[in-house]
Amino acid sequence: MSMNKSTETVSDTHLIKAYLNGDGQAFETLYFRYRQQLYGYLSNLLRSSSIDPDDIFEETWLKVIDKLPAYRDEGRFSAWLFRLAHNLFIDQIRKNRNRTFLSTDQEDVPDLPAPEHLQPADVIENRELGEEITRAVQRLSTEQKEVFLLRQQELSFKEIAEIQKCSLNTVLSRMHYAIKNLRIFLAGSRKQIK
Repeated sequence: MSMNKSTETVSDTHLIKAYLNGDGQAFETLYFRYRQQLYGYLSNLLRSSSIDPDDIFEETWLKVIDKLPAYRDEGRFSAWLFRLAHNLFIDQIRKNRNRTFLSTDQEDVPDLPAPEHLQPADVIENRELGEEITRAVQRLSTEQKEVFLLRQQELSFKEIAEIQKCSLNTVLSRMHYAIKNLRIFLAGSRKQIK
């Protein structure tokens, strides 16, 4: 495959075919296209877990390499990628079933650079709100949290249903309850601050 074309205009299907025909650079392009999305999803999903997102991230890409020859292009590659990561996550939960899944210490939310147009008080308020949202997301059930995080990665509800191996109605219900619970958690958090 000629990588002279902008890699943004090359389809996933074309990259996969090129990789399967021996073009290692095609796989590298595919990896760099999805690495941030996948890592962000795993980091948020596993934030309050004893499972290391780096391990599942690496295992997912190894699984992609292993399973790519059998991949059928029935939809978006990203949905297939996230389904592999989801399955590895479920496998890890099963392995750790006898161990404590939630950690006892709260991880700090990393400081993000503030937009220049905000006043210092606004920056502090936005950071506090971001921390509240992060804590609220971690309180969701695993299924609700996963639906919420996958939607943040712009996957469709249909793709999420395929990943979670459930009906579209179940996914929509999980998202509904995730939003409802987030509102409740955030409202309670705001009352405690006042």
